[in-house]
Amino acid sequence: NVVVGWGGLLDLGYVAFFGVGAYTYAFLSSDKFDVHLPAILTIPVACAVGGAIGLLVGLPSRRLVGDYLAIVTLFFFQIFLTLTNNGENLFGADVTGGPNGIINIDPLSLFGRELPVSADGIFNVSYLYVALAAFVVVYVALRLVDQSRTGRAWRSLREDPLAAELMGMPVSWLKLMAFAFGAALAALAGTLVTALNASVFPQSFEFPLLITIYTMVILGGAGSQAGVVIGAILISVLLEVLREPGDAR
Repeated sequence: NVVVGWGGLLDLGYVAFFGVGAYTYAFLSSDKFDVHLPAILTIPVACAVGGAIGLLVGLPSRRLVGDYLAIVTLFFFQIFLTLTNNGENLFGADVTGGPNGIINIDPLSLFGRELPVSADGIFNVSYLYVALAAFVVVYVALRLVDQSRTGRAWRSLREDPLAAELMGMPVSWLKLMAFAFGAALAALAGTLVTALNASVFPQSFEFPLLITIYTMVILGGAGSQAGVVIGAILISVLLEVLREPGDAR
């Protein structure tokens, strides 16, 4: 919603930032490189890495609009998929595990206490509370940003970039900020999903997920926080109902 709804930037590489957060968490909290940082450190690092990569992707894209921007960001998405799928032999080292991904990832650990994903096959409801807490914090933070000068500038950028630039707004910097904000939030979601699944695979970040996310934003109303939340709920529920139509009753 930050990138598309507020900034008006058609970023088709968004899922790659989601994957960057997921793999960063896996690198720093698993046996892959024998690094086991606590989640309270890993999650901010993953968000920072996602934001930094979003900034780098935005640098060559800040002068592009519409279809041209979509093509460039889609190419970045394809680079991410290629690297993760073939990362078992990247510069002679196994980095991403390739199609087999990374498994046995550490669960969330908050304030010195681990949150196991399940116990005796029963899902640990604590992960639901963590996700809800993260959602509330992000929602309130973005609400404040939306009402700030930056939020108003983003909406001006969305409506008419040329008029915004003529009014003296730093259009290029606003685009970079939108890319970075959106990428950091995607990376945050990636860390939570990876901790919940205790594994990460490149197949989880393919094009259908991008379509699902954009459908949530557009159906709910791009630019509306409450609308996007409603769109996400509707699409998520609908997909689960259609996955097992016989159980819908």
